[in-house]
Amino acid sequence: MLLDLILLLASAFAVYLTFRSKNLLSGLITSGMITGILPAIFLSGLVGKSGYYIYLGFVALSFFYGLIFKELGILSRIIICLMSASIFAYWLWVFNHWHGNVVFLPVITLITALVGILFRKRLKNEAGFLVILTADAIAIIIELLMKAN
Repeated sequence: MLLDLILLLASAFAVYLTFRSKNLLSGLITSGMITGILPAIFLSGLVGKSGYYIYLGFVALSFFYGLIFKELGILSRIIICLMSASIFAYWLWVFNHWHGNVVFLPVITLITALVGILFRKRLKNEAGFLVILTADAIAIIIELLMKAN
């Protein structure tokens, strides 16, 4: 329940940041991620599982956004690509039931977010989906720590 609450609060904050920035493409990515998060949290079975795949598709879209959007600086593009690639790789790992390094990938996301904050990268338009990716990494780490105890 705590993990769902973290993602819901991050989604609400992401909606606020998206409306404030008024960027169409990053707003589309953010709303797509939220569209995937809601069924994954509130529904079960095949519909809930499809929510994960919708979320994963928009995480991949955010990776391509970081690759293609030339108006950003190189460090900003690396931050977007690395955060989305590590979350995408984590969920790909989990869905395929592969073993090993599942803790490492969300930690990469959090370290990349910290680097973005320390270097004061201004990612106002992309802040919505980056907040969701960071909250997802925090929720994953908390879940893995709760499973370990």
